[in-house]
Amino acid sequence: MQSQKKVNIKEHHFKVVYEDENIILCNKRPGVLVHEDDDGKDNTLIMHIKAYLYQKGEYDPENEQSFAPALCNRIDRNTGGIVIGAKNAEALRVMNEKIKNDEISKFYYCVVHGKMPKKADALTGFLLKDSDKNQVKIFDKQVKGSKNIITKYKVISERNGMSLLEIELVTGRTHQIRVHLSAHGFPVLCDPIYGRGASRLGSVRNPELLDFLKAHDGQMLHAEVLEFAHPITGEHMRFKTRLPDDMLELKCILEDM
Repeated sequence: MQSQKKVNIKEHHFKVVYEDENIILCNKRPGVLVHEDDDGKDNTLIMHIKAYLYQKGEYDPENEQSFAPALCNRIDRNTGGIVIGAKNAEALRVMNEKIKNDEISKFYYCVVHGKMPKKADALTGFLLKDSDKNQVKIFDKQVKGSKNIITKYKVISERNGMSLLEIELVTGRTHQIRVHLSAHGFPVLCDPIYGRGASRLGSVRNPELLDFLKAHDGQMLHAEVLEFAHPITGEHMRFKTRLPDDMLELKCILEDM
């Protein structure tokens, strides 16, 4: 039974960043899906949240009156960082409204190929999603079915032809950061879809860096900071997570080059 799947997980794949009776914020590890995908893989973040709350006695899948915890935001499988879960219908409704109205501030860190033309800027464009391929494209002008996007960046450091950026995701579209930076000529390191493949490795001369890039198939992108008003109390809240170990390792390699 599906309900048994929800409660049989013994070890949840996330760290709790914040939790109260209305919401739970998790630090998702790279490589973990947020929801079940088309292949039926169900070892997902939402399943682990349900198992965690079941073990705490806050969720009972056998009780029809028990609200099923739900995610308010998503991040890509190979991106780590903060994901918000709602524990009740009212919290979910309010958080969904906040996301729809761009009332949640989202900041990411990433490492990209190249040196940015400005120390800080706001990139704009239009994004069109191909649902069949689960990929997106960027256009300078609006085309049928496209949505406007705004991606702000600030350069944190530059070294050896690569840049560490802080990204403010003004609009939250599918793969937005990855495809937007790639379209401007600055793909995120180790991005398997928009990273422009092995051609980028040909310009890497440092053996340690080359070994690192060859060993990683997930983009160097992390959802580090979320800011929003609490859905029930209205209190301003800000949450920050540390960079994952692989991004810290890459940062050290670049600084030592």
